[in-house]
Amino acid sequence: MAPARTRVVLVAMLAAAAHAEKAAAAVANRFVPADPQFVVANVRQATPDTALRELIARWRASPDDAASAALAAAFLDRASALREPMYVGRAEAVLGPAAANPRASAAVRRLYAEALQYRHAFNTAEALLDAILLATPFDAAARQQRASVRLVRGDFIGARADCARLLAGGGVQSIALACLAEAMAGAGQLQRAQALLAAYPLRNDDADAARAYFLTVRAELYERSAQPGRAIADYRAALDLAPGADPIRAALADALTARGDLAAAAALLGVARPSLALTVRHVACTRGGEQASLRSQATAWLDLEAARGDAQHYREVALLALETGEAQRALGAALANFKVQRELADVRVLARAAVAARDLAARRELEAWLRQTGFRDARTENLLAAAAAG
Repeated sequence: MAPARTRVVLVAMLAAAAHAEKAAAAVANRFVPADPQFVVANVRQATPDTALRELIARWRASPDDAASAALAAAFLDRASALREPMYVGRAEAVLGPAAANPRASAAVRRLYAEALQYRHAFNTAEALLDAILLATPFDAAARQQRASVRLVRGDFIGARADCARLLAGGGVQSIALACLAEAMAGAGQLQRAQALLAAYPLRNDDADAARAYFLTVRAELYERSAQPGRAIADYRAALDLAPGADPIRAALADALTARGDLAAAAALLGVARPSLALTVRHVACTRGGEQASLRSQATAWLDLEAARGDAQHYREVALLALETGEAQRALGAALANFKVQRELADVRVLARAAVAARDLAARRELEAWLRQTGFRDARTENLLAAAAAG
């Protein structure tokens, strides 16, 4: 997932006006990155382009539902394309008041749910989508979005119901089938899910985004069934279709790193303006001075989130702590992360942290969840079995 919203904190300024000694304390605690190359804010990227300025002007002149949706969608598009999380904060600022209007459109509420997902507020996002689907059960976009939220949270039964409705309701077949397969695999039917995808001839006339999603799900299922070569091939094909999709890039990097192909993973992660997720993974596949610099940047990023009071990206905290040999810190972060999201990467980082920390209780907690859901992953199972044996 992506970094959380930027918040503007004025407490220190107010304190300075009233109490000089408190201001001095605030200055002492102010976030200062250790790495001189760390970018706190990219002012050039924050400057609105012509199209965005027009949308802002239209919204300011008349901040109605349609103008709010158009401006927020543009902000979210730029957040993804430019890897600039500040745009998500701007979208959320526009969408919050708009979505609170009892007459808010489904489009506004879906966009608001998307912004909330960005900072891991999954409960609130799902509640918004519940309300949309209660009023309009055939809203395929809202149903697909809710299925996605449920998959992230590990609610595979709920996700399966949404995916089945998508398939029955005439939605994009490749998306609906991939959605259903992902839910089935999470709930203990990995082989049936693979058979479902194998029976579908992916068509070149499907939209690139739909094909990329299908290939990404198929790749993950290959990974979980110990077929890394096929997984990497599908991840590469998916990334070719959606080169700006950081989750696909991160998944491919993870698969390459697990196979020991660190050079290929590092080349993949060396993009302009990398996200926190990509930066942390880059640490794992480099050495020497470059690794130290990347580790410093990732640490500064996480420190900045904490200083701003943003929701912590515990998966990345755990991954970075594992690379620095801080097993207990990694386990604490992995457990906190697993309460919120339970995708393949979250399962694996918790397994790694529990084994590294030699924490039997954490291992048993994960094993119990695996048994309860039926979630299968060969790498996780091998890691846990090796730890139990010795």
